[in-house]
Amino acid sequence: MQLAPEIERELIENPPTPGKSLWGLCADFGQAPSQSEIDAVRTEEWANFPREDI
Repeated sequence: MQLAPEIERELIENPPTPGKSLWGLCADFGQAPSQSEIDAVRTEEWANFPREDI
């Protein structure tokens, strides 16, 4: 059984398509939040931690 020639022939007939880069995968997400936006959300989320009623 000769497997390698079959694989080689298949690769020649149907070459693999290149994948997307990480930049291409993230392109649909739009612009990243700025550092000031991240800081504002972080401050808002941690404002009541730790709570006394737990």
